[in-house]
Amino acid sequence: MEVFSLIKSSLAPEDTNPIHRLYRVGHQVGACGQEMVWRIHDAESIEEEKGASVFLFNKKIANKLHKPRRRELVCEILRHDVTLLKKMSNASVLSVCSSLQEDRDSLAFATEPVTGSLANVLEKFDRLSETANTTCGFMDHEVQCGIYQITEALMYVHGVERIIHRNVNPASILLTQSGRWKLACFGFAEKTQDGRESFSCKAWSPKTSKMAQPDLNYIAPEIQTTEVCTYVSDMFSFGMLICTIYNDGCSLIDAQYNPGAYLKQLDTLTQKFGDIAPAMPPALVDPVEKMINRDIRYRPTAQLFSLLKMFHDPTVTTLQQLDNLHLKSPTDKSHVFTAITQNIPLLPKAIRCSRLLPSLHQECTSRDSVVSALPPLLSLIQHSSSEEFNEYVFPEVTFVFNCSKPEQGTIYLLNKIDVITSKCTANQVRSEVIPFILKHVKSESYRIQEAALNALLVVKDCLDDAFLRTTVLPCAKEQFLQTSDVKIQLIILSCIKHLLSIMNPFTLRDDVLPFLVDIAHTHDASIVMAVVGIYRHLLNKRDCVLTKGFLARSGMPSLLPHAVDPNVSADQFSVMMDVLYDMLGLIDQHRRSNGTSAASVTPKRERLAHSGGDKNLLFVGNSSPTGIQKSRTECSISSLTRGRLSRHSSQEAPNSPELSKLKERETLTVTNKEPLRRFSLVPPGGGTPAINLTPDDGVYMDRNRRPSLQNMGQYNHDADRNERKSSTGSLFNFSDSRHTSSRRGSFQALGDTVMQLFSGK
Repeated sequence: MEVFSLIKSSLAPEDTNPIHRLYRVGHQVGACGQEMVWRIHDAESIEEEKGASVFLFNKKIANKLHKPRRRELVCEILRHDVTLLKKMSNASVLSVCSSLQEDRDSLAFATEPVTGSLANVLEKFDRLSETANTTCGFMDHEVQCGIYQITEALMYVHGVERIIHRNVNPASILLTQSGRWKLACFGFAEKTQDGRESFSCKAWSPKTSKMAQPDLNYIAPEIQTTEVCTYVSDMFSFGMLICTIYNDGCSLIDAQYNPGAYLKQLDTLTQKFGDIAPAMPPALVDPVEKMINRDIRYRPTAQLFSLLKMFHDPTVTTLQQLDNLHLKSPTDKSHVFTAITQNIPLLPKAIRCSRLLPSLHQECTSRDSVVSALPPLLSLIQHSSSEEFNEYVFPEVTFVFNCSKPEQGTIYLLNKIDVITSKCTANQVRSEVIPFILKHVKSESYRIQEAALNALLVVKDCLDDAFLRTTVLPCAKEQFLQTSDVKIQLIILSCIKHLLSIMNPFTLRDDVLPFLVDIAHTHDASIVMAVVGIYRHLLNKRDCVLTKGFLARSGMPSLLPHAVDPNVSADQFSVMMDVLYDMLGLIDQHRRSNGTSAASVTPKRERLAHSGGDKNLLFVGNSSPTGIQKSRTECSISSLTRGRLSRHSSQEAPNSPELSKLKERETLTVTNKEPLRRFSLVPPGGGTPAINLTPDDGVYMDRNRRPSLQNMGQYNHDADRNERKSSTGSLFNFSDSRHTSSRRGSFQALGDTVMQLFSGK
């Protein structure tokens, strides 16, 4: 019957364990535990569809142990292992996802995803998968960070749980997918009682199964000699583990399951350590030498060992922060990424590519943490070489472009487009960067649109005319017509203005100019002035594409109605008129260059624009310097003078004495005729015209003229008549003193004199 049961169990499938109902178990990736009894498989949770690792122990392995008690002892150790792991909660201790599942043929439990044990990496193969050969690909900083993580685990186990592990060796260290080292395999661990720091234990014996005892090569000397175990016994095992790492995976003691050989090699341990010490970092040599000392008084505790300055190196600190990232809150992650961003220039290339990028990728998959992951990603782009960027970083950039991001993250990326394009090739910019920018030009957020349009100007050198005509301009014009936000429209026009320098003249003529004419009919003054700014930019270019036909039929007619728009300020009006004058000048230049006039005379723009305070254009042609219109006589004299001067200037030299004398005579003639202005109603000084039409004295006193009523003599009247006519004086605010003084005769005085004459008084 027993033979039949053995055959039946050997033929039974391996998926009978209840763990298969909870997880989809995949292929084996490694092994761990004493004598590599635990097989590690990739797995996935059926309910949550999350990655995991399943640890399987096939009881058939222990069937070769002939005594049933020994077979059961191995299973008890493994059950104790899972029970302790389930109770612990520390980032440096392996996390268990499901409790132990057991059937008659196997034991199984699930943990967080791991890639194998340190023993697998150090080329210690398990008995069932010798083909799964791995190499020791650790870098110095990764080893230092891993050592520190195991130190943290021992600090937790010793200080919080008050447990002594008793079996710290490469098979007890597991590596997660992120590269973190975690302590596991607590099958031989025991908890101290009553505050004591030691307890008695059995030494390694060949009479007991190797699966039921710790690894002899890493047992502390006091356990083997005095059967006493303390906290620093784990530190001895830990020191031997460090020596194994720097000795190409070979332990300093290779007892071959022989306690006698162990004691002999223990005496030569110091000499062997001296041989491998040069391979260690200098900061580790002295502490590790004390850790493997036979005298427990010299061994440092885990807490004291963690204070080494080596563990606070920026690279080690960064690796430590990345390993603990999944335990942080979003706020804490932001602080961690800020510190990592500062350390990126100091990180080795391998650390950046193998450890930092995967962590950033994982954070970018979460909408809540992608914003905090972008600064280190941009810093990584900035400090990466071209080869490193193309092979490792650029795929991550494209992933970030396409993943879901909050508005803040999108704006940050658009504002840092210059950093991204500094490492991208032209093809990468056209295939990934520009589509990302154009996608956000159509965004509903004003801030995103503004950042996208500004980013478009950064990559304008990578835009060819065909792409500009078929993709960029249609997108910009469509967004301009769809949006009602004037700010966005102004940004689009500013973007088009900056793209003019790379546009083909045909693209400018067929796509841009008609668009400017269409939008110039808007009633918003700021949009009109933006169009005016584009026209001014085009007018200032040497190869101006503005033709006289476009200016006369479309350009100027679209702007002229805004010249009388009351919403246009004085400064805007001045700028607009300058552009209109430049357009007129360009039309005049085109017309005259085509032979329509023999004499090329520029328009009198300066005369109109700089006429000073006098804006009455009727007097511009024949005005004096004082602003008063010249009389016909003066105009005739001036024209005669100019004619004579012109005739003489054509015959005489510019500075000849004859021409100078002629100018003096003409000037003297005009000066002598200046008194003729005295008969004008307008005074020479431009003041208020006087009532007196002729002077009382002067050079014309000898002329005969008609008598005026003012020369009829003085008239004196009595006080009564003065009182009766006081209204006249009050009308002109005459004072009493003026009424007593003599004055010239007036029309009223003449009437009074005639009445007195006929009345006989």
